[in-house]
Amino acid sequence: MPGIIDWNELWKATHTRGFIHHDEDLAAHWDRRAKEFNKRVMKHREKAERQVAQLGLQPHETVLDVGAGTGRLAIPMAKIARSVTALDQSGGMLNCLKENMQSEGISNIQCIQKSWQDVGLDEIPAHDVVISSNSLGVYDLLDALVKMDRLAKRAVYIFTFTDHHRDDGFREFLMNEKRPQNAFQPAGYLMIYNLLADIGIYADIKIQDWESREHYSSIDDAVASWKTMHEIPSENEPKLREFLSKKLIEDDQGLCIHRSTKQAMISWQKSPQTTA
Repeated sequence: MPGIIDWNELWKATHTRGFIHHDEDLAAHWDRRAKEFNKRVMKHREKAERQVAQLGLQPHETVLDVGAGTGRLAIPMAKIARSVTALDQSGGMLNCLKENMQSEGISNIQCIQKSWQDVGLDEIPAHDVVISSNSLGVYDLLDALVKMDRLAKRAVYIFTFTDHHRDDGFREFLMNEKRPQNAFQPAGYLMIYNLLADIGIYADIKIQDWESREHYSSIDDAVASWKTMHEIPSENEPKLREFLSKKLIEDDQGLCIHRSTKQAMISWQKSPQTTA
């Protein structure tokens, strides 16, 4: 029975700005960022392998990766599972995934270019495991979660950031988008968790600490990378350079940005009691 708060409507009200970028669809946004994104995320294999290890995948199982991107998790999952279906609305991201498959000698990943919110339940067969990692950029969260549950035979795993500060304060510094102190912005992972409870899915939740290091050969290299990744206009490049110069430190591999984030893993095992 729904509680006092309608978590789906609250999600819609507080996540509207995340559904489009610069008045265009998300696919075009990620198409432009795909190559730089791929360079960044594929460096962190240890993190991906640690996440995959938590899924308990078996060689006979199939996995549906919702918002697979360039294959950060799909690649290591495919080395364990029988097959992986990689779903993403960005053709640019999937092209990078196919290149990564080729370089890794992997052939058991099927790529489907489509957004999760446009997928019908009759279009994709049920998989043993359904996973979403930082990819629930959907308007209707309830519909997205119900589809994940219905297409999973054994378990569902959702990885998502716990707050809005994973960019080290970059957005506030550069874009002047700091929210008023009294603005109500509930954490997205709590809305996911509470909405699941409202529909009778009592999920497990685990908060995890992740650390990473981004290395660059020079300040110019860092500026070029961040400018592409965050689509920074040329007139804001001086501010970007100023921000990065305060974050970069020298180590034995060059210039480095050390990043520390918290991520939530929301998961549930399938049973008759947890069918939406």
